[in-house]
Amino acid sequence: MAIVSSYSPSSMLTTITTQQNNLYDLYNKINSGQKFTNISEDPLAAADLIKINKQLSEIGAYVDNIDRATTQINAQEETFSTIVKRMQRLYELAVQAANTPSGEDGFKAALSEIQQIKENIVDLANTQYDGKYIFAGTNVTTKPFELGDDGSVTYNGTPENNTAGYERRIEISDGVYIELNSAGDTIFGTYDPNDPANSSGLFGVIGELEEIMTAEPMDNKAVSEHLGKIEESIKHISEIQSKHSTTASKLTMTSELLDSNKLTMQSRKAEISEVDLPSAISQLVQQNYALQASMQAYSIISNQSLLDYI
Repeated sequence: MAIVSSYSPSSMLTTITTQQNNLYDLYNKINSGQKFTNISEDPLAAADLIKINKQLSEIGAYVDNIDRATTQINAQEETFSTIVKRMQRLYELAVQAANTPSGEDGFKAALSEIQQIKENIVDLANTQYDGKYIFAGTNVTTKPFELGDDGSVTYNGTPENNTAGYERRIEISDGVYIELNSAGDTIFGTYDPNDPANSSGLFGVIGELEEIMTAEPMDNKAVSEHLGKIEESIKHISEIQSKHSTTASKLTMTSELLDSNKLTMQSRKAEISEVDLPSAISQLVQQNYALQASMQAYSIISNQSLLDYI
């Protein structure tokens, strides 16, 4: 009776099959760059990957929000800068009118340019970004300011602190929000020539200046006394512009923090899931040598087994 050893052809064939499977697995891992393709291979690592992927997805959403918010904040900043320049020009015209020696004609020339500046500022107060009025409060689809034929400036947006109809806030980090839209009435005010006491803000100041300069007789002193209100309006817009600059800085810092967190998460994800190519290639070479050796041994043992039956 022939004695079957532990190195019988059947056991060697099993070894070869196992080695071939291991070799195939290594090939797949090197080609895909992933340590495993099935959760069952490493449930704990798979759970970590699911968590990391969720965090990376959230970071991506926050970064998109920051990019969108930054573009809109920059648009607002540019608008405020232009308005400040126009108001500074209006102040210069008011000073000229207060000190003009040229009488009524000088007043009329200054008044004409002041009215043009007023129209320009109304247009700027109706600035849009991405199809939405940025100074309309929550009512972003309605043009916020309207200049009437009588010189009135009315506000059609929603007032400050009204959140109906549109989400004015956007999340830029976990639980951290910023406002995207502003309530225009608190920034620019309104003007009603029939009820000056009910007027407010920058438009109220410009409207009152128009009244003074169209009154008869010409009143240089009244214009001069109005200069302080113009300066206050310029200061008010500059303060709001500064607030938006602070928001822009906040967006930049948050973006940098998110980028840092993203790199950390990506590094951790690579550590868990990605194959160490030099190590994997080394294993592949070793596994290939082992397979070749097993196949040679199998060939020798198979031939010897056949001789046992002769």
